[in-house]
Amino acid sequence: MKKEKDQAKNNKFVIQFAGLSIGRHNFEFEINDSFFKEFENSEIDNGNFSVKIELLKQSTMLILDFNAEGITNTLCDRCSENFDLSVQGKNKLIVKLGTDDFEEESDIVSIPLTDSELDVAQYIYEYIILSLPKRRIHPENKKGKSSCNPETLKKLEKILLKEKKKTIDPRWDKLKSLKIK
Repeated sequence: MKKEKDQAKNNKFVIQFAGLSIGRHNFEFEINDSFFKEFENSEIDNGNFSVKIELLKQSTMLILDFNAEGITNTLCDRCSENFDLSVQGKNKLIVKLGTDDFEEESDIVSIPLTDSELDVAQYIYEYIILSLPKRRIHPENKKGKSSCNPETLKKLEKILLKEKKKTIDPRWDKLKSLKIK
């Protein structure tokens, strides 16, 4: 029964390519919080994304261009407060149809020629996660100043000043006096 439920949930992310004519086809998927809850240890708890996929069907290959845009609510790496982060990303996936065994790469996969559909949920998830910036901080306001919590920024500044004021160990001063010729 659980397997049937999982398949029903994922059916909305399955592209039936067998009946499509050779050429370009467009698909659009709306992604929300429930999508990210399906993935264990997801970096995104909540977010709303629109994912557009342009599929180019060829006789033995599918080329999928993913374009994801959306907003996720995340913690700021600087002040640890939540904010809405705008995310955009473009990725390409090449799906080879056939029985050839070859070493798969991150953007090239192979599926049997007898397959008639492709579940893109995992690819959508991975491409959205890859589109997240490494450092997630509040954007700057119109005046070019950080929109982080001002109290937290003041505390961080005090900590930085204290670290700068720390005296250098006198043993290092003696080493500075040595001159190498």
